Amino acid sequence: MRILLDENVPEPLSEPLTWLLRGHPMSHVNKQWKSIKDQQLYEKAKRHGYDIVISNDSRQLYDWEICRAIQRSSRHVVFVETSNGGLRSLSSAAGALIHCIRDIVAELEKAETQRIVIVPMLHGEPRFKPYDPRKEAPSPMWPRKQHGDHKPSRTTR
Repeated sequence: MRILLDENVPEPLSEPLTWLLRGHPMSHVNKQWKSIKDQQLYEKAKRHGYDIVISNDSRQLYDWEICRAIQRSSRHVVFVETSNGGLRSLSSAAGALIHCIRDIVAELEKAETQRIVIVPMLHGEPRFKPYDPRKEAPSPMWPRKQHGDHKPSRTTR
């Protein structure tokens, strides 16, 4: 499936998506039709053989003219939800898309008719657990001496 990234999808995101979707040609709107209007984008995507358009602008679903253009194009459209939270919002949206893009494409490959997919952004605080190995072992295999649980040697001289 040929994939087109809308101009509101950051261009650097195309690199991990291309890697995850090897065998699926991918282009960014900015390389072909920079500043194209949304209604025109879907017609051009159809004429140039794109199967999927990925956009960060889910507000398009609330514009009657754009919805008609999407419907007429019969292209699958993946909308990644974002908020106005700057880089945190963008990273949450990018993480959500990267997490599920392979499943989305697999689903769209099976679809016989147009699909509109909405990807909600990841919510909440980033999930990670930092360890200070001097105080706490990150795994049962971590050398005990490294995290302070060791006993001093009792050898006498």
